Amino acid sequence: MNPHVPTEMDRDEWTRHVVETHFDPESGTPYWLEWAADRGIDVRSAVDGFADLEAVFGSFDEDILRSLPVERFHPQSLSGPRRVYETGGTTGPPKRIVMADYWRQQAAWADRVLPEAFPRGNLLMLGPPGGANNAGVFVEHLADLWGTLPFFVNMDPRWAKRLADDPRRFDEYVDHLLEQARGVVSTQDVTVLFTTARLLERPAVRDLVADSGIDAVYHGGTALDPDTHEVFREEWYADVAVAGEYGNTLMGVAQEAPPRLRPPADRHYSLDYVPCEPYFVPEVVDDDGGPVAYGERGRVRLTVLSDELFLPKLLERDSAVRVRGEAPLEWDWLRNPGTAQAATAETTEGVY
Repeated sequence: MNPHVPTEMDRDEWTRHVVETHFDPESGTPYWLEWAADRGIDVRSAVDGFADLEAVFGSFDEDILRSLPVERFHPQSLSGPRRVYETGGTTGPPKRIVMADYWRQQAAWADRVLPEAFPRGNLLMLGPPGGANNAGVFVEHLADLWGTLPFFVNMDPRWAKRLADDPRRFDEYVDHLLEQARGVVSTQDVTVLFTTARLLERPAVRDLVADSGIDAVYHGGTALDPDTHEVFREEWYADVAVAGEYGNTLMGVAQEAPPRLRPPADRHYSLDYVPCEPYFVPEVVDDDGGPVAYGERGRVRLTVLSDELFLPKLLERDSAVRVRGEAPLEWDWLRNPGTAQAATAETTEGVY
């Protein structure tokens, strides 16, 4: 098996392993070692499984990631090539983390869940490039995994968000991006367009796909509602394969559930996403922090359990419906994630 492909394992066992890694007195994570020392907590003894995290840590304050040096948030045992990633700044100044192999693992996870029939060829990324942005790096790793080439039309999501309140300038910026994209597809063999759902709604992008010979579109970044999803599959992109992922810099990638497990028509074109357990565990909770019932909507609360990063109980800006997964991916899935009402006033998504 490819060593980068995440595999299912016992969540409690993996939780203990991650806690041992980040709270090792000699090689652990500086922030978490100081956190435990300040509170006089022996975390490795206190945490026997995932259920113990809430009582020990409570909720994690994401603002800490906006101000502290990134070296304080990865274990001292992490060595070799590393990369700093940044969030897009949607809800304030960007949060920064350090990762080594995590996004290669996430690309392998997405490829594993993608339908076997989904075309795997050269990709055109119409979105943020690599470097500090995880989306571009994700596409790089997908292409590497497929043995294909990634092409990039570099979008600056922060600039796009600034332009969101000025329709004329926003349209000019999107036209600028599409002019570059047409230059790529007119001269290169491109199989898959990877971009945001928001851009896929634009007629010029639909024309680009129809005129170029692209065989598949892969959407991520912004929320996609069921009605638009149905139009994507039945009208605008009916002649190409369509797939999506939900994720961000901190959580990784939750790949859209393959149709063989839950056909879109059976779920009325709702989008069901499969988290990469147990590397990150998104729970859907109510206002008191308790799990909502299956079929109910609540706030997404994220726990990252990685050798490279440990974040317990981070309340995300998004809400989602909690749904029961299908074999062989039988943990909870997320349906129709979108910006929670409480965060809407502070959020500017633009095209991403």
